[in-house]
Amino acid sequence: MQNPSLTILIPCLNEELGIGAVVAEHRAEFPRARILVVDNGSTDRTAEIARAAGAEVLYEPRRGKARAIQTALSEVDSDLVIMTDGDGSYPAKGARILHDEYLRAPADMITGIRCAAEKSEVFRPMHQFGMSVFATILKTVFGHRFADLFSGLRLFSSRFYRNVPVLSGGFELEIELTLQAIDKGFSTRDVLTPFRARAEGSVSKLRTFRDGWLIMRFLLLLFRDFKPLTCFGAVAVVTLLLGLLAGSVPVVEFMQTGLISHFPLAILAAALVNIAVILLLVGVLLQSSLRHHREAYQVQLRKHGGLRATTQPDHRAVS
Repeated sequence: MQNPSLTILIPCLNEELGIGAVVAEHRAEFPRARILVVDNGSTDRTAEIARAAGAEVLYEPRRGKARAIQTALSEVDSDLVIMTDGDGSYPAKGARILHDEYLRAPADMITGIRCAAEKSEVFRPMHQFGMSVFATILKTVFGHRFADLFSGLRLFSSRFYRNVPVLSGGFELEIELTLQAIDKGFSTRDVLTPFRARAEGSVSKLRTFRDGWLIMRFLLLLFRDFKPLTCFGAVAVVTLLLGLLAGSVPVVEFMQTGLISHFPLAILAAALVNIAVILLLVGVLLQSSLRHHREAYQVQLRKHGGLRATTQPDHRAVS
């Protein structure tokens, strides 16, 4: 691939204080790139300022970062896409690092790992704690180490963004992109990039407890969808243990007296054991179905050239 075309994708919700500088900074860093701002239902002058700074503006009235990205990717046709935020927290230098890393060694998704000089001034303590909890959960479930789950600075190759569905609605986007890449066999890499405080006066849209609960709920859904046998198997084991516990009383009673007086416990135990068996069978069937789906997905990608080896691009690319 020679001279890969580039789109800088910037989803925004009420970022009038920072979007002008963000667009100008990325325009200076990538003069020939397409800069596309997605106005995600802003009630301020975000769109007006972005357009005045030289960006194209696309409207997506449905709130939610993932919805903004869904809409934008359907309008993009470049070789590369760099997704960043409109609050000014990701310097254009970070986007340049991702772009140069791709030129050095192409990958389908390259994530910018946020590196701030003073983390205490940029990352709120509760957010740091939440990120570590989510990363631990995902490492336990998926067996993959995630350096920065919620980084909003990412580079996508065309074969990635054209072939990976975005099914979430809001701040779960970054987690979903990471797991989709791992599940579908796309190549990924992490690189350190600078991170700074958002534009002065700009307010974060992330709400610690509300969005934390939404993300936790989304993780459970991902666990069910990506690891059905593990998910249903774990529930089956717990149900089986409860059934054995409930059944131990009538069993012990029968062994001692030859009679059973705790019929409700016996019925409950039998029901729980049957439910455990059914849950395990559901997990096995879903795992088998998922395997066939993955195989079909890989075949379709190969058929359309989606899994061909990425060729080393010309280093005179977009600048």
